Amino acid sequence: MKTFQLPANSNYGDRPIPVTFPDHWDVHISRIHGYDTPALTEAQIREKLHAAIGTEPISESAAGKKSAVIIIDDITRPTPCEPIARAVIAELHAAGVPDENIWFIIALGTHGVMYRTEFVRKLGEELVENYEVHNHNLFFNHVFVGNTSNNVPVEINADVMSADYKIAIGTTMAHSYYGFSGGAKCILPGVSSLRTIMRNHSFTTTTEFNMGNPHTLMRSDAEQAARMMGLDFKVDAILNGHAEICNLFAGDFEAEERQAAAYAAGHYAAKFVPDCDIVIANNYFKPAEANCAYTPEVIASLKDGGSFVLAANSPFGPCVHFLYDKWGHSAPGGMMWSGCYTKGKNMAHAVVFAEHTVKGMRDPWYIDEHSGAEYVKTWNDALRILDDGTPKKVVLYPNAECQVLDNSKEFYKR
Repeated sequence: MKTFQLPANSNYGDRPIPVTFPDHWDVHISRIHGYDTPALTEAQIREKLHAAIGTEPISESAAGKKSAVIIIDDITRPTPCEPIARAVIAELHAAGVPDENIWFIIALGTHGVMYRTEFVRKLGEELVENYEVHNHNLFFNHVFVGNTSNNVPVEINADVMSADYKIAIGTTMAHSYYGFSGGAKCILPGVSSLRTIMRNHSFTTTTEFNMGNPHTLMRSDAEQAARMMGLDFKVDAILNGHAEICNLFAGDFEAEERQAAAYAAGHYAAKFVPDCDIVIANNYFKPAEANCAYTPEVIASLKDGGSFVLAANSPFGPCVHFLYDKWGHSAPGGMMWSGCYTKGKNMAHAVVFAEHTVKGMRDPWYIDEHSGAEYVKTWNDALRILDDGTPKKVVLYPNAECQVLDNSKEFYKR
């Protein structure tokens, strides 16, 4: 029996789950290229932050500013924000911005709110104790800053707009709507109003696929919005396969994102493995949105009559989303609800390997149980469904939610 440590529990201890494979399985592990890239030290993080791209470092560009807001991504994203936030605060101190005039805003977009335990998981006890931390509210308290060239009205969190200096922290990785996360995505959708986000997201559908595509209409809009609202400085981490910061890009949000995305295209590249009897797509970085690993490029690895496994393990459970959530079995769903992802017609089995789910609520974020998906809590339970004693070709994608496969471009919207 072969054993692989499956990455799991993002933001919840990052404890891997050992999965074993029968000897009669021919198993291919398709890791992202940068899976084992060494993690940066805190000193290296500070150095990369100070070596600003396309602008002056924070210690200089924030000089004379009386207040600063630090926008961070939420608990559904894997960014280890604490060491970056500490380095940012040190730069703000060097610029003369006092602690009492520095606060954090969580870029929730249309996600549910975070609570103290999640604040601490993202920022650590000391920062939560000593600095104000607020959830973004997408329903009210916004400032209108103009329209994009696509006529999207840009309304931004008023507490963000009230700061003299605006910084954001996130991660760059492949994203099915935006091509790559990072850059201006922390602003739109991050701290935008519901009206703004709905107009921006109307440029795509839940079936559109752009993993690793640097040219998307949604990103263009987000960059215009970030420029209009005055985002001064952006920090984007690159993560290895263990959710550790292994590279960092910081500076002007467009300049740093261009470099980050170019690096990410190679870092998150993985080999496409075709004609498989079993495909295992693991979602480590975004388990609350497990279906981010249920993508056409990954499903293309499966031959007709094969079995698909979607793995997503985190105590957080499924996402809360005001656009795409189901919101009950009799309700019309979120503001842009368009149905659940379903078991493929060519699949013998669609197995969801997830220990922590909520029945009903999980359907929009994993694979719809009503379409034939089989939910299991342990890998042994999955094996009882998958292993019939015959030889099988198997591929495991450990980071299916963020990878760019050899075949990704075949699925971009023309």
